Amino acid sequence: MKVLIIDDENHVIQAIRLLVPWEELGIDRIFTAASGAEALMTINQETPEIVITDIIMEDMNGVAIMNFIASRYPATKVIAVSGHNDFEYVRAMLTKGCMDYLLKPLESAPLIATIRKVVESWNDEHESSLQNRHLIEKVYSLSDFYAGAQLCKMIKSRDWPGAYQKLLQSDARFVPISTCKILYYNTGFFPMHNAGFVVLHQSFEEQLRQLMRTGNAPTLRSESSGKGMLLSNPVHPGEVILFLYESEESLANSIFRLARSVFCGRPYPFHMGSSKKKSFPGEFPEAFHQAKYAFLSTYGDRDCTAMAIASFPAAGKPDVTLSSEKLQKIETQIFSALLSGHKQDLEAAVFRWVNNGLPGKDITLFQIQHAMDLFQELIKQWMIQIKKQNQTFSYELPEHLLIYEKLIDENFQFSKTIFIQTILMHLSGLGDKLNENQSTAGLMLQIAQYMELNYAEPFVQSEYAKRFSLNKDYMSRKFTTTFGVNMLAYLHQIRVCHARELLGDASLKIQDIALAVGFGDEKYFSRQFKKLTGFSPSDYRASLRYKKQ
Repeated sequence: MKVLIIDDENHVIQAIRLLVPWEELGIDRIFTAASGAEALMTINQETPEIVITDIIMEDMNGVAIMNFIASRYPATKVIAVSGHNDFEYVRAMLTKGCMDYLLKPLESAPLIATIRKVVESWNDEHESSLQNRHLIEKVYSLSDFYAGAQLCKMIKSRDWPGAYQKLLQSDARFVPISTCKILYYNTGFFPMHNAGFVVLHQSFEEQLRQLMRTGNAPTLRSESSGKGMLLSNPVHPGEVILFLYESEESLANSIFRLARSVFCGRPYPFHMGSSKKKSFPGEFPEAFHQAKYAFLSTYGDRDCTAMAIASFPAAGKPDVTLSSEKLQKIETQIFSALLSGHKQDLEAAVFRWVNNGLPGKDITLFQIQHAMDLFQELIKQWMIQIKKQNQTFSYELPEHLLIYEKLIDENFQFSKTIFIQTILMHLSGLGDKLNENQSTAGLMLQIAQYMELNYAEPFVQSEYAKRFSLNKDYMSRKFTTTFGVNMLAYLHQIRVCHARELLGDASLKIQDIALAVGFGDEKYFSRQFKKLTGFSPSDYRASLRYKKQ
């Protein structure tokens, strides 16, 4: 069970941590937050079962936090703490579902008793929910929550007919709907760590729900919508989907005006993507992807004060170059520098990788997200290759290496410099672990892996020794002891292995294959190939043709 303690006074947080026997109460993880904005981010990321919050803080009061929890995480139990007898605040929080409140200074016995009561209440409700799952599903089927879940399932094109039938069975208002329009944004691309933006965004979403329900802003009354629905995608937290199904164009224009009134002229970024008008339900998934694509086509490195609304089709498809073949060589250089521990080479290669993949300015969110995903995939692949070569190596990667919010500068614009620094930080951490308490055998494995990456390059043993900071004779002797062959023989094995693959392509000349795998001379290549395979390159190619017949 997890608990979050929220207070802008550190000594209060520490007092609560010390006064309570957490493990005895079944609480094994304790999170803290010194501000409302930090608290909301932690609640989104960790979903604690219990929240203990101060009522009065500089950036946000307990009522706003209670509203946030009640609307998004109704199962979370809240205990209010105050240094004053703030009756109006306390009453508002109790009305929203706060379980109890305590006055400062806190005393151990009442605090423990209150937390124990809350833990028991949560456990009872959790047990009851498990026992009555079937009943809960029926209740959900009558709610906007259930309808929204079915709509999110419909985004997956293969699954939409079944989800649509469940939607109709649970909510008759969707029966006459024949067209729709989707608006989209993703809070993962906004500064959710900034208190000013969080307050602004909360206000916007409250007015947005009211606008879709009645066609008029600004107060929130109900989650139910007569004109549209605000959906939070449970599969991808942060994704906000505005499903408009009545007077789509006029409602969309009203939403755009509301967004401009809230965000224009502010120092924070806010982007929104819009689909074309589409038929419902058949084109609903397409409408979603159009809106998402339009959102991701906005720029991450532009001035934030002018709110961007992008309609599909976006002006020009982003040129995603990070996956192109020309960057594979740079990626090999990055991995090679990582294995050898050569930090200058690592920095230079990462710099080239980012600047080749994200050239110039006007970088779209689509390109940035692609670069983030590609780096995440690259480092996973490198980890697999390292473990394949050295099974004793162990290193746990963070689930999310790159988070967009942490790649923006003080002006809330995407920064390539911060992006490069963050990549280098993660690679340096992996490199340090790779070289930590490294045995001689482990170091030889890294040299062998470096050789496999750079097999086509000229081989100079003294350069290898210099790169890995070893004595040349010592390195040669230990490598032979580890692998049973000397370094050159090991390299020939790698080169011949790659040559065998290339010989399957009849359009390639044997001379060109020899050069491609690192042999400067065709005759020398042929001798080494026959020595290791028993065939000349031409006989081996002939045997491949025979097998295909």
